[in-house]
Amino acid sequence: MRRGPALQDLGIIEDGSILIREGLIETIGTTRRIENLKEVRGALEIPVNGMVVMPGFVDPNLRLTLDKGSRGSGRPAKRRKLADFYSESLSLLRSCQQHGTLNAAIKAGTDSNDWRSDISVIRRLAEVGDNPVRVLRVWRLSWPSDLLQSDATFGDFADTLHYLVSRKLIQFLEFEADGQHCPPDRLWISIQETGLGISLLWPGGPSGLLADLLARTRPINVCLPFSLSPAECALVSNTSGAAIFSVGKEVLEESATNSVRQLARDGAAITLSSGYDSTGNPTFSMQMVIALAVLRLGLSPEEAISASTINAAHAVGLGHSIGSLEAGKRADVLVLNVPDYRELPGRFGINHAGMVIRDGNIVFNRTRWKVTAS
Repeated sequence: MRRGPALQDLGIIEDGSILIREGLIETIGTTRRIENLKEVRGALEIPVNGMVVMPGFVDPNLRLTLDKGSRGSGRPAKRRKLADFYSESLSLLRSCQQHGTLNAAIKAGTDSNDWRSDISVIRRLAEVGDNPVRVLRVWRLSWPSDLLQSDATFGDFADTLHYLVSRKLIQFLEFEADGQHCPPDRLWISIQETGLGISLLWPGGPSGLLADLLARTRPINVCLPFSLSPAECALVSNTSGAAIFSVGKEVLEESATNSVRQLARDGAAITLSSGYDSTGNPTFSMQMVIALAVLRLGLSPEEAISASTINAAHAVGLGHSIGSLEAGKRADVLVLNVPDYRELPGRFGINHAGMVIRDGNIVFNRTRWKVTAS
């Protein structure tokens, strides 16, 4: 992951080219060097002069539920049908792809006290598969931690966890802290036995509790609010996990402080997400996230792009295969209809995706380039 000054390093290649073979990046460099390689003979050439070529976005924090309507509205929650949940999830992922997001962690659950009811939701999500977006499924545990004190409740949780893991329905588990209590040790033991990665959702609270949770869970990422105390910032800066900020969800809300800029200076692994939430936040465009991060959070365009690509890839455990344009990685490539990446923040609200390439295949194309018959 990139931290501190490394967040600014995009490894820009002027007049560059990428050689893709069998879905992977074989080599990357200047056009003059690439076009002289013998491996290029017979290759299909896609000219993208005057455009920005970059890694496809990774969104590490999409949240889906059966509930309809906004949380906190005071109205009784309505539930979607599972068939509607499937179709709406598929529609969302198609829109994500068309805006340049090719990998995403989707956190799903029913937001109820019935652990087993989450199985049907996650199974339905699994039916969507990895097309149009490669999906990492995350079981979201959003109940107060004291519910796990009961033997009966814990037994239901353990049975549900075993079912989801044994059928490979989830890759991660997200625990939502209540800001007051640390769950019992048997919870962490049961999760560690599965080998699942843990995502921690921290709403803010005593730094001592955060320190305890970080030590117990060793999360691959921590989802954070914008307003953190100096003690919380120090803990987050020193953790090995990615620090995820859901820009689309929180940036327009009033906040006493903005901790993102401070954490970037302190060396935290800053990571950005749309924070799309099917009950409250409709933003899914990572292009818009970059614009908001620059205009509202004080990040540079370089920092925002790194936080939306390579750091986001590490946040979902895939930094070795996606998130940057390097030889040996998947050919997940985004071509933007802008002459300079630094213009993205000033051109917000527009989908600049001209071409989206996933695993070496063109999955979205709004450029004038067409395949011609040989």
